[in-house]
Amino acid sequence: MQEKQVDDIVEAESSKEASAKIKKEIAKTEAWCLDCDSITFQEFEKQLIPKIFVIGKLFILLFLTMREEHYKETHPNVETDYKNQGPNSRTFACFFGSLRYWRSYFYNLSASGGYYPLDIELGLTQDSFSMVVQSYAIRLATKVSYAQTVLLLIMFLRWSPAQKTVEETVLGFGKHTTDWFESQPAPEDDGEVLIIQIDSKAIPTAKDEELAKRRGKRKPNPHTGSQRHRGRAARKCRGKKNRRKKGDKSKNGKMATVVVMYTLKLHGDCTLEGPVNKKVYAS
Repeated sequence: MQEKQVDDIVEAESSKEASAKIKKEIAKTEAWCLDCDSITFQEFEKQLIPKIFVIGKLFILLFLTMREEHYKETHPNVETDYKNQGPNSRTFACFFGSLRYWRSYFYNLSASGGYYPLDIELGLTQDSFSMVVQSYAIRLATKVSYAQTVLLLIMFLRWSPAQKTVEETVLGFGKHTTDWFESQPAPEDDGEVLIIQIDSKAIPTAKDEELAKRRGKRKPNPHTGSQRHRGRAARKCRGKKNRRKKGDKSKNGKMATVVVMYTLKLHGDCTLEGPVNKKVYAS
């Protein structure tokens, strides 16, 4: 059963406001905990999780507002040809959920565009999600489907990026895969002979119309020993095929490619032993 996505946005414009909200939320959670004298541990744990997530978002918010105030104190003067506009709000999603914070925007007077100095200082990308959330989504998507990734994130984080966003994130980071592999050193105690095995298969799929023709009681074949007559009888039973257009395929197969890489160690008696450092990749 798909769990409902729940995520309330918290916000604060200053570290003082964020700190006051943290104290209030912690006091409220403590009072609620002391009042839980008639519920089971399972009910207590389920109700405690969202409260902890709210407190986590408030601490993230405290950090962001404190760093914005610290940047303003340490950078009182604006760069040449730039104008300080804002503060501008931004909705941002972290491990604990969505929050809204405000930061300065430096607008370029001589050219269009500008930048947010706080985002650059903290290493925040233009994406609306933290790098921790993106890394979790990518790692899950390499193990299960995109739809299952969304369900798992909702189950554990109580929210998730959209399925399309997860897919685009995986493809975006995937383009750096080749450079990453080339920069990695060879594994320790690796073999001398490299083996690469590649296999691709398409799982045959059939429409309901085709399956309906294949199922049911078979008619008696008067020419059991003639392959020619068997084929003619089958074509007559199934009827005429619709003329395929350009790009249409007879079978909408789902192609899967598996790559297996490993090495073999060469011994003095000219025997190869392994596999060593075996890796399996599938797409």
